[in-house]
Amino acid sequence: MFMSDHLGVVFFSVDCVLSEGCGLTRLVEERLGLCASESTTEPDGTAPDAERWAGVSESALHTELEGLALRPGVQETVDWCWRNGLVPIALSLTWTPIVARLADRFGFHSYSGRPLETREGHFTGRATRPANATDQWRFAVRRADELGVPLAGCAAVGACLADAQLFGAVGISIAFNAPDDVRVLADTAVDGDDLRTLIPALEQLKARTR
Repeated sequence: MFMSDHLGVVFFSVDCVLSEGCGLTRLVEERLGLCASESTTEPDGTAPDAERWAGVSESALHTELEGLALRPGVQETVDWCWRNGLVPIALSLTWTPIVARLADRFGFHSYSGRPLETREGHFTGRATRPANATDQWRFAVRRADELGVPLAGCAAVGACLADAQLFGAVGISIAFNAPDDVRVLADTAVDGDDLRTLIPALEQLKARTR
């Protein structure tokens, strides 16, 4: 669903934004019956342990993701972005198989994440590259350039300290249901049970890029 006349880009930090309560990765790992007590992305951007995924099948992950209860309004917010010339992109510091499936489900343009090695339809328990707190920022800079959009024409939505570098780089940064130490880093803060509560803040990006 790519628009050639796009005006801007919205980067959604999905680990902290799409799920309520615990982080997205922890929620998925709990549903898979994995030990998830330390599985959320930490404030410094470190990623969870890959070893617990050893032996989990890709089909089991897909099944759990299909039944995952996410925050209301995800589809509507992504659709609104497309209709208004803003390219929605999903960012993650954790596992690519999770964010890839959700990006396909909701129609995000593209996504970033940390790959998990697979063999014959099962995860091996090894990550194919180490986690880096700057990964989201590097991906966002590269993708904005590929789309021909300056970072000033981009917005970032997040709720974790790992989003701080991206917050400082884009034109509009939005802290969504975020703790105080993240709110102070953002241009604006939004609270709500539905992702559509972000739309008024995203209207600012739309107005700025026209």
